[in-house]
Amino acid sequence: MPSTAGKVGMGAIGAVAMARSPKLRRVTFRAGKRPAKLAWRVRKIVIRRKARAQIRRLSATGRNVVLFASIYGPMAAEAFGLVEAPKPRRRAPAFAAGVVVGAGALYVLLRNNRVGLDRHSRAHART
Repeated sequence: MPSTAGKVGMGAIGAVAMARSPKLRRVTFRAGKRPAKLAWRVRKIVIRRKARAQIRRLSATGRNVVLFASIYGPMAAEAFGLVEAPKPRRRAPAFAAGVVVGAGALYVLLRNNRVGLDRHSRAHART
């Protein structure tokens, strides 16, 4: 069995012979054409797959950035003094109107069952 150095030497001699011989060059070119085309097709498929994965990652990152900006952007603009703080809203009138509407609705819905105010007296009145 030849040594490693011997194998390297034989490989170098064969490579030089192939480079010098036109027939060997043509044969190796023809033989290597199909695998090269196949490798090119496979390479294109792999590149497309990697590009799609990268686009998916970038779009997810972009969505996160937009979400972050939409949540914290107004707070940051207010903190840096770029915009004025909004005026405090008056919520008491709306709350009072809700209480009045709710009480009116209960009055209309329960006007037929007005025996007592607690549930026990209504239960005894039905039996």
